[in-house]
Amino acid sequence: MGRFLTAAPVAAASFGFDRQPLPLIASYSNSASTSASIDCSIFDSDLNLVARTQHSNSTTPPSPSGSELWTDWVGWFSTTSNISSGWQSTSWCKSTSCNQADGHQMLRIASNGGMSARHPGITASLQANFGVIVGPEGYRQPMSLWQSGTTLRQHLRGQPVQTDILTPGLNHASAAQWANSNNSGRGMVGYNRRSNTLVVIEPRDASCNYRAHIWRHPGVRLSGKPGELDRFILQARAGQNGASYSQFDFAWNANGSASYTESQYRMRVIPCDNGQIALVRFVPHNCTHMAVLTPSTGAINTASFAIVSATTSYGVEQGDPAGMRHQITWDNQWVAAFAPYYYYGCGMVGHVVNTSDPNRQFRISYTGTTCGVGLVPIRESAFAWNSSHVNADGAAGLNLGLLDFSTDSHQWSGTNAIGSVLSMQMWGGFIDTGSSSTNYPAVMPVENWSR
Repeated sequence: MGRFLTAAPVAAASFGFDRQPLPLIASYSNSASTSASIDCSIFDSDLNLVARTQHSNSTTPPSPSGSELWTDWVGWFSTTSNISSGWQSTSWCKSTSCNQADGHQMLRIASNGGMSARHPGITASLQANFGVIVGPEGYRQPMSLWQSGTTLRQHLRGQPVQTDILTPGLNHASAAQWANSNNSGRGMVGYNRRSNTLVVIEPRDASCNYRAHIWRHPGVRLSGKPGELDRFILQARAGQNGASYSQFDFAWNANGSASYTESQYRMRVIPCDNGQIALVRFVPHNCTHMAVLTPSTGAINTASFAIVSATTSYGVEQGDPAGMRHQITWDNQWVAAFAPYYYYGCGMVGHVVNTSDPNRQFRISYTGTTCGVGLVPIRESAFAWNSSHVNADGAAGLNLGLLDFSTDSHQWSGTNAIGSVLSMQMWGGFIDTGSSSTNYPAVMPVENWSR
């Protein structure tokens, strides 16, 4: 596959902080027996082992005192089985919808291999409302943006802890020219820290008519501190300190999107450097598709972007843990927006969008029907992915695939046109991991990359 040339990433140093280390990734495995061990191996971006930890599911040592890994939700953490068509089964931690840039729905894995459980009900509802954050090169979002209806908040990254809230609400005249016709939007927020642009898409009805709200502020950057949302939005709405606000209406009813809550009221919103806004949606049982908004003209372009077909599959209308998620590369140049191909958590369909120019986009498709797909950032401009049913059964081993968008990548062969479906293939060798009897290791994101 050919090299992908993009605009030069904006350096983190120009924003007053150092680049973070290249990403770490985790291999997690567990057996179904309550007395068996849980194994976590941490690898750097060159797949060198940097940490490994084992915990016991039993109530006797070496189980860590107070760890939730061996109490309430241990069944959901099992990797012995495949997901198949199950809904929140014992293998649910491997669901395609279980991880995004904000972290994993069920587990927190640290760079030293330490593990702790999340409350699946709370974390799943948070992730369903988190939006996309784009930063400079080497920037990993310090917070999560949470939006539901007219409420907009900042949280500690991927956590229930709220650090900031827009006090008047998005429907207040001092914040936006809100349509006030429908307040059911969830997670339809995107922030570009490079251009200091914040976007919220408001659903005006159940027929996929929307209003785009766009705030720009040259002097306030969102980082999770109290009062930032008020200063950013209220000053932009008032046209103060060089900030500005605009809004326009558009319609996007396609491929049966008006039939499902997932596509009516949820989408990935990606504000790009060229001023355009990429939107990616999941239409359950049908496809993922994308569009590009141009605020200067109010135009929406859907004709240039092909769909990625799904089969029987479910979105957030079936529960918070389901539906579309996203990841972003270390250089912040590529956002992957993806959803399950089959039922609640098997396979993967979606789009990879360039954050400098959203017209540079590709499609991804893995039509697996037996297990979910984990996708995590690796190296400077790549995603590693794994579907655990292709791993070693009953022995150590994690088999990874690579989607590398760097300009000097040697992983590509041939040429890929913009908009084409990228081949999701494995590297062809197993990475050595710990064994916990019969298991199918899963790749998961690591909470912190410093070590």
